[in-house]
Amino acid sequence: MNKKILIAENNSDFSYVVQWHFEQKGFIVLETKSGQEAIELFESERPDIVLLDINLDDEVDGKKVAKKIRDQDKYTPIIFMSGESKSPADVVEGFEIGCNFFLKKPVAMEEIEAHINTALKSMPNQKVFKYEKCDIVPTERVIRFGNNQREYLSDKESRVLTLLCDYISVTVSSLNILKNVWNDEYMEESLRNIISSLRKKLTNKGLKIETVKNKGYRLETI
Repeated sequence: MNKKILIAENNSDFSYVVQWHFEQKGFIVLETKSGQEAIELFESERPDIVLLDINLDDEVDGKKVAKKIRDQDKYTPIIFMSGESKSPADVVEGFEIGCNFFLKKPVAMEEIEAHINTALKSMPNQKVFKYEKCDIVPTERVIRFGNNQREYLSDKESRVLTLLCDYISVTVSSLNILKNVWNDEYMEESLRNIISSLRKKLTNKGLKIETVKNKGYRLETI
C-alpha cells in the first residue's frame, strides 16, 4: 500500500514542489496551508508521516498541530520545517513536542526524502487486527470501521483490547489482564469499567466481549 504524507506548508511554491516530488515517488500526498485543516486531515486520513511548517496561514501554528497530533498518536513521524532562523531553544521545544526531525528551509528534496525514509523505518511494527466489520490498530489506539470512521481508545482500553485480540475466542483470565495492563492484581473495578467502555465502543462492529464467570473475559466475533 502506498504511504500517505500530510504536508502543512504556507509557501505554495515550495508545497507544490514537495507534493510533485513525492507523488512521483509513489506517495499519496495530502496538502494544506491551514493548521486547523491539517488537524482535521490527520484525524480523517491518518497519514503515515507529517511534514509540518512552523508558520501556517491561520491561528493554529505548526507547534499546535503537532501537540494535537501527539495527544492522540505517539508514533506517526512528524518533521518540522521552518524558513526562519530558530534558536537552540526553539529546536529543543520542537523535539519536546514530539517531532522526529527539524529541517531549515530551503532544503533539497533528497534531504527531505532521506529523513522521511529514516523516520518510516524507525516506526514500530504496526500490528493490525482485521475483522469483517472493523480493524483494530493498537499503535494508533483506534478502531477503524465503516466509511473511514474511527473510534478512539484510551491507553488502558487499547491495551486490554489488544490482549483480548491476541487470544480471540479464548478466555483471558482477569488476573492475566490485570498483571499485563495494570501490573496490579487488585484493580478489578478499573478493569470492569474498561470492559464496560469497550463494549459500548464495539457496538455494531462485529465483536463482543463476553464475561466468563469466575474466570475472565473472551472476545468473540458476531
